Amino acid sequence: MREELCHFLFTVFDHRICCGKIPEWTAHVGQPWDTYDVAPWNLYNVLWRTQHWILNGIEMYENKRNGERST
Repeated sequence: MREELCHFLFTVFDHRICCGKIPEWTAHVGQPWDTYDVAPWNLYNVLWRTQHWILNGIEMYENKRNGERST
């Protein structure tokens, strides 16, 4: 299900959904900016983790479609 959702989001939003530039101002929203393990609820870190989750889901979808085993 995750793979299909990520593929759908990619189909609708193209590379902006997984590889788009995150605006600098988002680092100043929520917790003070630090690495995502120290300040997980900083908006920049939330957006980065979301992009990373979607990108991994797209890769899993492509691997499944091509018959490759996930690692």
